[in-house]
Amino acid sequence: MPKEDADGLVKLVEAYFAAIEIVDDRYVKWETLGAPMLVADDFFAAGCVLGTPVPRSAAPDLLQVIGRAIVNGVEAGRGTGADVLGHPHHALAWLANHLAEEGKGLHAGQIVLTGSLVKTVWLNAGDSVKMELDGLGTVEATFK
Repeated sequence: MPKEDADGLVKLVEAYFAAIEIVDDRYVKWETLGAPMLVADDFFAAGCVLGTPVPRSAAPDLLQVIGRAIVNGVEAGRGTGADVLGHPHHALAWLANHLAEEGKGLHAGQIVLTGSLVKTVWLNAGDSVKMELDGLGTVEATFK
């Protein structure tokens, strides 16, 4: 099976979402576990909050998207689509190729989080988070 590249996968993307990835540090010293264990465990992934879908045909150039993480009304991080492996579609291609090597694949309707535009921000109970992504919208959540 030929390897997928980022340009070839774009036509398969239905929509993009602003999203908040919910991370959970359930290890005392995750740095000591090693990459294979962390990847196998999907170490920080605990869930996500999605904004409103933006159809691919209406989406901006993802390299130009500026994302801002706002915690309790204060900007806590900023980045661009280029901060995700050079382009979010590169992460999508990596995932598609990795799954193909295992005889698996992506399926219509699946949601893929390709990576973060900002560094992980650790929250406290009661914190409110807003992610603003230029051209892709806003998503908000409060953590109790």
